[in-house]
Amino acid sequence: MQSRFLLRPSRKVNDLILGVFGRAQSLYPDVRLYGFHVAANHMHSGLAAKDVQQKSAFMNFVNGNIAREIGKLHDWREGFWGRRYTEIAIDDDQSFIRRMRYILSHGCKEFLVRRPQDWPGIHCVDALTKGEVLKGTWFNRSAFYKDEQRGKDCQLGDYSEVYEVKLTPIPCLEGLSVKEQQAFYRKMCADIQEDTRRRCIDRGYPVLGARAIKKENPHFRPSKTKKSPAPWCHAKNMKRVKQFKREYKNFVARYREAVSNLLLGKKDVEFPEGCFLPSLNRMPVGRVLSVAPG
Repeated sequence: MQSRFLLRPSRKVNDLILGVFGRAQSLYPDVRLYGFHVAANHMHSGLAAKDVQQKSAFMNFVNGNIAREIGKLHDWREGFWGRRYTEIAIDDDQSFIRRMRYILSHGCKEFLVRRPQDWPGIHCVDALTKGEVLKGTWFNRSAFYKDEQRGKDCQLGDYSEVYEVKLTPIPCLEGLSVKEQQAFYRKMCADIQEDTRRRCIDRGYPVLGARAIKKENPHFRPSKTKKSPAPWCHAKNMKRVKQFKREYKNFVARYREAVSNLLLGKKDVEFPEGCFLPSLNRMPVGRVLSVAPG
């Protein structure tokens, strides 16, 4: 919200967010997490799921519980996220690699740290380059509140559980061994570090450093916020982007046509594959409907 530094790195913040991601993976095991980075006021992740409903549920759980846990930690009582998460499709292997580099370069491209490994917050860099295990703590607040209301003498810490956050190799690296994948990402990080060094020299920008980052006030609001429209997709060329745009508009048109037919009371309405089916309890009473995905 308002680009405030509510996600500012700290040991407690890192532990809580990793716990949320780990818990989400246990609830939605078919969601594949390729990489992620949590900055002070936003985060990026690369993931895939077998269907859009599961992906949406996963992100709803992650964002909702991060808002609750970090909001409590920083005594933030207003809305936590400024908007819903933005999903951008990745069209090909080359674009996938560029997106992973983009995730790994966070902290460096803003001149906050010299190397991806120096970021004091949550980052997938050590997991990808060294096989480090990412772990966090999840607090079952629902069970805690129920027992507390029953008059049971309990502490929140008694309802905690440590979860591991597991990363999946991106599709174009699945055929490589673990050591080869780590070498690939170490080379990528070395390129990011060298690029950051050159840019710092060329522009005369000193890096802020991990110590200063951790001292930032989580309620601080930047005077300016970078805002730009999200791309239609990440693809290797504009030809493919335009094709994706046409396919998406066709998908929307088919969905709207199906909804219109449903409202008219037509039977055996077919919706495009991969969409959310509309809630039937909102349809006019008395109509016999049959809904099926494409």
